[in-house]
Amino acid sequence: MTSDSTAPAPDSAADAVTETASDAARPDSAPASRAPSAPTDADASAFLDIPVDVRWTDLDAYGHVNNAAMLRLLEEARIAAFWPAPEEQVALGAPTPRIALPTSGAGSTVHTVIASQRIEYARQLGYRRDGVLVRLWIPRIGGASLDVDYQVITRDDPQAAAPYARARTVVVLVDASTGKPVRIDEDSRARLQRFQAPALTFRD
Repeated sequence: MTSDSTAPAPDSAADAVTETASDAARPDSAPASRAPSAPTDADASAFLDIPVDVRWTDLDAYGHVNNAAMLRLLEEARIAAFWPAPEEQVALGAPTPRIALPTSGAGSTVHTVIASQRIEYARQLGYRRDGVLVRLWIPRIGGASLDVDYQVITRDDPQAAAPYARARTVVVLVDASTGKPVRIDEDSRARLQRFQAPALTFRD
């Protein structure tokens, strides 16, 4: 994402950035496009699996990835999926994953900000030199916002039978100069729909 910055959801006085934020308040009023039921193997073509390194500094005194560091893994995957690398960096070997929203990035007229984040930690993740895969997809596309769902998994668990964490981020598109929400145009919406799959179910 552009700066992957956090900001209160437009038209909301409350702080919108929490680890267990409710997704009830939306910055847009348009009917949202949602995928039904829960993600299955049939939805695999919509998934983006982004490899992310686990750093030694991600570990805490208990020897596993700290809860705050887990959010960094999601951020790294989100940036890779939504912010295309410049051509000169691609020429030097920068990875080029399938991009969900290539209109976002440094110098773009549209920025993406985080309205809320929710994460559930399923089990401890220790230091792994093979890193992790952050699987992400888009369960909801609204007028000016979208949801991104994630599972943190490893390469030996492609079915995500035992994810380390599951999470959701609400992303809002805003005008780079005014900071006001902008509606998702039809071209971007069509691109996003290629990555649409059913939403995760969280614990109450």
